Amino acid sequence: MIGRGHRLAVLAIDPSSSVSGGSILADKIRMEKLSRLPGAFIRPSPSGGSLGGVARKTREAILVCEAAGYDVVIVETVGVGQNEIAVRSMVDFFLVLMIAGAGDEMQGIKKGVIELADTIVINKADGDNRTRAQAAQAEMKRVLRYLHAATPGWSTPALMASALTGDGVVDVWTTTEDYFTTAKASGELIRRRQVQAVEWMHSLIGESLRTRFYSSPEVKARLANVEHAVATGKLPALAAAMELLGVA
Repeated sequence: MIGRGHRLAVLAIDPSSSVSGGSILADKIRMEKLSRLPGAFIRPSPSGGSLGGVARKTREAILVCEAAGYDVVIVETVGVGQNEIAVRSMVDFFLVLMIAGAGDEMQGIKKGVIELADTIVINKADGDNRTRAQAAQAEMKRVLRYLHAATPGWSTPALMASALTGDGVVDVWTTTEDYFTTAKASGELIRRRQVQAVEWMHSLIGESLRTRFYSSPEVKARLANVEHAVATGKLPALAAAMELLGVA
């Protein structure tokens, strides 16, 4: 991408430990070649316990990167599961990266992320694993036939690539460019951004309401006693929640 004149920002999200709260943040070390290029910016961030495979301020970070002149922004998630799809609500193009031989191809039909993917890439298609990658690609193509298109007017492809050898990487970027050409021409790109803006508003409202709730003096005064009552079985969780909501 940089060789083609783009400026690239990578927002890499690392999982935070549920015990210590810490993150390794080693993505920049792993991207040794990219980190040395002047047209690249890499920012590792801890998830901080946020669900959806992204950090709490990833949306704002994307806007900052765009304002700084980076025309391509890649958000590399924690490693999304069936419910970790928040990143889909903040990007124009959603690529799901999979590997063969790890059970992903069999689980694919059950994963919510597959239904939302604009492109699926089977990575590590090299050496002895290439045959397995080809089988996984064929399986994903069969799965995709039974799913509704994630983006109207765009048929989600299943590609193979190798980050080790570079095979297929150019095809992934070419497919990405084809997607943007199609989505812009159909107006779907604008529509998606409009929907995302509204979703962002509701997300901010929810976060603000949660902050206000726990900042309420009435809630602070009763929270410890209510938590103890729930923990000892004296008060059902639902009743406790309704009680606290009533005093907020």
